[in-house]
Amino acid sequence: YDYQGIELVMARNRLSEKAASGDARAQAELTKIKQRQRALDTLKKNNLAQLQREPELVTPGDVIFIAHALVIPTSDPEDLMRHDKEVEDFAMQIAITHEKQFGTVKDVSKPQMARDAGLLDYPGFDLLSQRSNDERAIEVKGRAIIGNIELTENEWAKACNLRSKYWLYVVFNCGTPQPKLHRVQDPFERLLAKARGGVIISDGEILKAEDNSDE
Repeated sequence: YDYQGIELVMARNRLSEKAASGDARAQAELTKIKQRQRALDTLKKNNLAQLQREPELVTPGDVIFIAHALVIPTSDPEDLMRHDKEVEDFAMQIAITHEKQFGTVKDVSKPQMARDAGLLDYPGFDLLSQRSNDERAIEVKGRAIIGNIELTENEWAKACNLRSKYWLYVVFNCGTPQPKLHRVQDPFERLLAKARGGVIISDGEILKAEDNSDE
C-alpha cells in the first residue's frame, strides 16, 4: 500500500500545477488520482481491520504446515529504474520552479540540451540558472522519503572545479504531499563524502549545510 500510495502522491503533485492553470485534461486526470487514493485508503483500512479480527477466529486444532513465503521489495531493474526516474523527474520540476522565481533556467541534463546551451554533452550538473547577479550550475537529486544521495565522479569533479558556482539541490519527501527542497552551495567544500565509484553524501550532512537565503 505504501509503494502504491507514494506513486499516487507523486502523480498528484505532478498534475496539480497543470490543473491549477486550467488544463482540462490534467484536471480530469487529477480527479481520477484522487479517487484512486480514496479507494486505496479504504482498501488498506478494510484489510487491516480484517487482519486485526483474524486472531479472534482462530480455534484450537491440529496444525498442518502448507507453505511459507518471504515477501521482499521488487528487485526488477525496470521497476526500480522507473520509480527512481519518477522521483528524479519530480525533483527536477521543483528545482526548476524554484529557480524561475529569480531568473532564467536551462535544463542541461540531457546531451542535446547541454549542447544547445553551449556545454559539453555531460557537463556534470542538471540545470544552468542565470540570476541577475549570479550564475549557478545546479545538480538535482531526489528521494521518495529521505536518505543518502550519490554524486558521480563527473559531478563531484565539476563541484571541485566550479566551487561556489556549483550548487546541490536535493528534494526529500518527493513521495509525500510535503516535498522539501534543500540547497547547498559549494558541496565540495561544505559536505563530507564517502567514496564509492562516485561519492555518497548523507542526508544529515545536507540538512546541516543547506542554504536558506532564498526563503
